[in-house]
Amino acid sequence: GTGFRDATSHAYNPTLPCPQQLRCMNFAQANLSAPYLSRWITCPTTSQRRPPLGRRRISVTRAIKGEAELDSGTLESKGSDLELWSRRQMMELGAASALLAQGVSPAVAATPSPFTDAAAGMQDRCSDFLLPNGMRFIVLPRHNAPIVSCHIFANVGAADEPDRLTGIAHLLEHMAFKGTQTIGTRDFAQEAAILDECDREFYAARAARDAGDHIAEAGHLSELKACEARAAELQIPNAYGSLMSQAGGVGLNASTSHDSTQYYVSLPANKLELWMAVESARWRAPVFRELYAEKEVIKEERRMRVDNSRLGAFTERFLSEAFPDAPYGRPVIGEPGEFARLGRAEVEAFFLANYQPPALTCAVVGDVHPQQVRELAHRYFGEWNPPSLSPSELATWRSDAAPAGDARRDGPKSFSMTLPAGPYLQEGYYRPPFTDADAVVMDVISDLLSGSRSARLYKNLVETGKALYVTCYDSFPQDKLPTLFVLAGVPGPGRSTQDLSRDFRRELQALADEPVSREELLRVRKSVRAGLLALMGSNSEMASLLSQYQALRGDYRLIFDEPARVQEVTAADVQRVAKDLFQDQNCISGSVLKA
Repeated sequence: GTGFRDATSHAYNPTLPCPQQLRCMNFAQANLSAPYLSRWITCPTTSQRRPPLGRRRISVTRAIKGEAELDSGTLESKGSDLELWSRRQMMELGAASALLAQGVSPAVAATPSPFTDAAAGMQDRCSDFLLPNGMRFIVLPRHNAPIVSCHIFANVGAADEPDRLTGIAHLLEHMAFKGTQTIGTRDFAQEAAILDECDREFYAARAARDAGDHIAEAGHLSELKACEARAAELQIPNAYGSLMSQAGGVGLNASTSHDSTQYYVSLPANKLELWMAVESARWRAPVFRELYAEKEVIKEERRMRVDNSRLGAFTERFLSEAFPDAPYGRPVIGEPGEFARLGRAEVEAFFLANYQPPALTCAVVGDVHPQQVRELAHRYFGEWNPPSLSPSELATWRSDAAPAGDARRDGPKSFSMTLPAGPYLQEGYYRPPFTDADAVVMDVISDLLSGSRSARLYKNLVETGKALYVTCYDSFPQDKLPTLFVLAGVPGPGRSTQDLSRDFRRELQALADEPVSREELLRVRKSVRAGLLALMGSNSEMASLLSQYQALRGDYRLIFDEPARVQEVTAADVQRVAKDLFQDQNCISGSVLKA
């Protein structure tokens, strides 16, 4: 929290508060709950770096609670949206909060709202357009700094994989920045011929393995390695990333989940056309070079994140038990046996069937003009019209999972594992997808239970010594399909997972039996507003939210309505949903016992 370079002397001062602290102090002076600016921790469920509350960027009520660690430049990037909150605005915000605490609506008192002003101004500047091929662009001009963040959201993820081809969406993510026919190669014609030879050797090895001829398999794998070595002589490793870096780009990366695949980078505003040119080239004519070598990288990733992770094996078991016949029951990284069978033919077919222009939403946020973005988008993406597949081909390469319905189960289910990471408890309650009318109520319930240190689980279980760690996820693993509301924790000294399970049940039953207090709901409402304001200071965060809301909810403008939807949630809504959701027959429980 402390330790920052003095702006005058540039000397390191261990007592000087960092910008995050200053921002928290400003919120405190305004009589508001500070935004969630906690540093990332290692999640005990996935062993990945993630915010303490484990939220995902699907709705603002999750995203604003620290999905990405704010950097030291956050305060300096507010610009025209927040103007660093002038003293007058801070006084007005404090007055609004005080009125709320007294039960008086700020709107009734005619007190201006910095959130309303900032959100309205940002929404007014947002615009979008649709290319003839179906690809949508969203533009948010912000001229406070000469930078731009570009975020492409592909509405395709591991849940869209056909049976027996798990891991292919994640593999495509690893193929994203391998270059094009002109970037990353010294002679593409020669390289393409060698890549075809690699494919022939791979499929011959696979056929030999299926036939039980391990001698022939070994021979073909040896030839595959030789072909890869010849191809490597013509390839320029990391050429795409180096090009972006030389152009001043930062944060070039991609991520895959059950619901989506996302690609993002921030770069100087005058390099937007460069990004459009090279990005469109890799979408219009992808080159899946180094594919078989990258498969070995993913196998190592699986060993790190699953096999050698504290709770990696438990998480896979939990999802497979919870969703035995649904896409969410399959690991994003793939089943080892199925992943080993993937070759370039499967990757190309899955890409062609699923990563079409209508599945992509691109958000551009920063020092740009909407007309400029429109012209560049039409120039570089407008003529991308991939060939259409027949209905039978589409059925082969797309999952037939329905996004609606409820995965509710008749009767409770439980299992346990013995691992060195124990004891640990995770319980899930089946809930509908995010399209359900009560999804926002479940978000609020999650915040009431574990939204902060003043939330119920922390106060009643951690502070009393009943648990060492508790949290909850309003949706796990994702929420485009029927999913789970999950509670997880580590029991305190001398207590068992059964004891913690009973504690969880008591807390959930209390939500169903007694209306939540007005003060608790007010805390959630304030944190949503404060957190969204924090996100508004980041170009990359806004690009992420805009593209996600447009792709998943159909309208990016819903971001700015999120606080109003939370405001409409009443104590009666919480009680009604809790009674319906938290039933024993709707629960799956998994526990890790100490080895």
